[in-house]
Amino acid sequence: MNKGRVLTELRRSLDLIHPCFDWPMDRLAKSYAPGKWTARQILVHLVDSELVFGARFRHIVAEPQVAVVPFDQDRWMKTLIPTQRVLRHSQKMFVGLRETLMELVDYLPEPLLAREGKHPEKPSYRAWDIANYAATHVLHHYGQLVAIQEGIPWTPRPDAPDPDQP
Repeated sequence: MNKGRVLTELRRSLDLIHPCFDWPMDRLAKSYAPGKWTARQILVHLVDSELVFGARFRHIVAEPQVAVVPFDQDRWMKTLIPTQRVLRHSQKMFVGLRETLMELVDYLPEPLLAREGKHPEKPSYRAWDIANYAATHVLHHYGQLVAIQEGIPWTPRPDAPDPDQP
C-alpha cells in the first residue's frame, strides 16, 4: 500500500474532473462517439460511482467480510434521471465524497484498509482496492471528457483494465 501515491491520484483526478461540471450546456450534451454517454451522463455516472465506492469502502472498513452488492451502471443511468439532475449539486456531492474518501485513506491505519468485503465477482475486494480504483475510474472517464472537449473519438488504452468493473 502506498498511501501517498493513492492520495496524490485521488486529488489529481478530483482536480481534473471538477471543472468539467461547469462546462457549457452544448458541450455537456455531446458524446465522444455515437451511442455513448454524453459528458453530462459521464459526470452523473462518476458521482453515482463515487457514492457507491465510498459506501463500499466504509462498509468494508467497519464491517469486514460484509457482502458487497454490485450495481448496474446502465440501470442507474436509465433510472436516476441524469439529464434532470442539477450538476451543481452533483459537483458538490462528488467533491465532498472524494474529499472524505481521501481523509479516510490518509488517517486510517493500513490494517483497516486491508480489510476485505465479499464481492460476488471478485476473489479479493479490499477497502484499499476501492480507494485505488476510485482514482483510476475517474481518470478513465476523464479521457472520454477530453475527447468530447476536443471533438475527437475516444478509444480505451489496450493495456488498461476495465474501470467499470470494480
